[in-house]
Amino acid sequence: MKNKKEILSIIFIWIILFIILNNTNNLNRSIIYATKLWFFKVFPFLFPMIILNELLLSNNILYYINKLFKKNGIKYYVFIMSLLSGSPTSAYIIKELYLNKIIDVKNANKLLLFTHFSNPIFLISMLTSLFDKQTAYILILLHYLPNFIMMLFIKITPLNNNIIIKKNNNKILDKAINTSLIVLGTLCIYIALSNIIINIFNFNNLLNVFIKGIIEITQGLNEINILFINLNLKKTLALLFINFGGLSIHSQIKSIISDTSISYKYFLFGRLIVLTLLIFNSK
Repeated sequence: MKNKKEILSIIFIWIILFIILNNTNNLNRSIIYATKLWFFKVFPFLFPMIILNELLLSNNILYYINKLFKKNGIKYYVFIMSLLSGSPTSAYIIKELYLNKIIDVKNANKLLLFTHFSNPIFLISMLTSLFDKQTAYILILLHYLPNFIMMLFIKITPLNNNIIIKKNNNKILDKAINTSLIVLGTLCIYIALSNIIINIFNFNNLLNVFIKGIIEITQGLNEINILFINLNLKKTLALLFINFGGLSIHSQIKSIISDTSISYKYFLFGRLIVLTLLIFNSK
């Protein structure tokens, strides 16, 4: 059985190599596009928010928040920071709380359920270019509201109510750079993958945009405008892309928490809950 798996893996790797060699121009364009996207739209929010979170934790903000909100301080802190910074910074914050023994793995998994957000500045910029302002803000509200509802009903209990964190500020820059590079690498892989798939199979415009949005949210949102479909379907696609997050974000979350016992399946489960709620409310 093991030999069969190894042989299949080798065959799969050769197939991927063959596809890459036959799509070098497409691959180059995809990586350049992904790098520009990361540099202009992801890095400016991700990098400073990681540093800000590290500085807040090192100055024991959780101690004061927990005093203010009793036992719910951690939940509100992670929710607000995730909302302001977006994914995958949320996973990084949860991981840091877990590694600093502020929460156990059970509560870290719970936090993954309701802390996926697209950065608000990014959302406003993208959605107002696609829709009128009123529609854009309604879509943003529909993105935030399900997470907020889940947050209210999920109980998060710290391991110790007297939270004191001792952090080494010398490593803050290293952590921010490493996490940012993980995101860059993932973006390059998934944008290249979506473009190669579309290039090989030559789907219609609607399916092309759908594939791009499911794989990487920014690509999908960028290309909704090229579709000649009714406005309601455009809004549905935008809401789907935003709330699912794209396979790129899912992989970034998984990579960030990979060296811990925190389980990615809770993040996926949270996305499915949100999409189910939105489908149910749309009927």
